[in-house]
Amino acid sequence: MIQGWKADPETEAECRATGRIPNHEAVVRVPARLAQAIREALDVAERDDKD
Repeated sequence: MIQGWKADPETEAECRATGRIPNHEAVVRVPARLAQAIREALDVAERDDKD
């Protein structure tokens, strides 16, 4: 699960330009400072899936 601040209407419109946002989902903003931590968590998860 990813949690963050709700995106503003302009950001939502940008996201809708690339595809539909299902009614049960939302666009959220995640602080840039968390990008590296998210990458590392995904790398660990990917390694665990291969084992």
